[in-house]
Amino acid sequence: MMNILVDSCCDFTPDWLKKTQAKVAPLTITIDDTHYVDDGTVDIPSYLAAMKESKHPVRSACPSPDLYAKDMASCEGDCFVVTLSSKLSGSHNAAMIGRELALEEVPDKKIHVFDSESACAGETYLALMIHDLIDAGKSFNEIVELVEEKIRTLHTLFVLDSLDNLVKNGRISKAVALLANVLSIRLLMSDDGAGSIKNISKARGIKGALTQMVETCRKQTEGLAAASQRLVLSYCNCPERAQQVKAMIREKCPAIGEIVMMPTSALSSMYANDGGIVIAY
Repeated sequence: MMNILVDSCCDFTPDWLKKTQAKVAPLTITIDDTHYVDDGTVDIPSYLAAMKESKHPVRSACPSPDLYAKDMASCEGDCFVVTLSSKLSGSHNAAMIGRELALEEVPDKKIHVFDSESACAGETYLALMIHDLIDAGKSFNEIVELVEEKIRTLHTLFVLDSLDNLVKNGRISKAVALLANVLSIRLLMSDDGAGSIKNISKARGIKGALTQMVETCRKQTEGLAAASQRLVLSYCNCPERAQQVKAMIREKCPAIGEIVMMPTSALSSMYANDGGIVIAY
């Protein structure tokens, strides 16, 4: 038997958690003096409102190594773990320490920790892939090889409708954010292939940035077999916008087949902010 453990930046609805039987190691988010445990119970609209009203940086804390170790050791078989990019969070490092602790308790168990080199929809994509490979009867080592190979080619793109959190956390300057808001500029960003974030382009308005996102997806999947690729679309408090992006992808990206849509978790919502869209394929 093989099991899946993810940190809570992986966007899974209750139905998908039930389908995959995945366990979730929750991160904790702090807004001013309020602590939110990302265990699926956070009311996202009120949480987003609290982030917007706060003048201070939003902080997050990853699961402890002991928590990871407990979850790994309690699995009824071998275990695959998917974490946030090690360039963005300490979650991967905590999981690696947790693995060593778990193996001291259950030395015969196989445990592999994947650094997603992504977040949000990217983590979800990998967890779904692992689930499919387990269902297909692949061996533990085959799954490790196939998923690590996919991590090297996984694309994650995102468009934010608000730069507030990036300013509060010192990722961009207030002057840049002010200019972007005045000119209605929205950024298209992606992973840099090594787990960090890079800016690809900028556009006037959210519609322009999302159009660029879909066009980038089209170019990156051009030449692949029709309907051969899965795409995960995570959205933060904007289901109508997400449906519009899904329709655009259907129209412009023939290689994309299955599109899995997930509302963002509390931790993903901290990154994406209100109105944000993230895709991974």
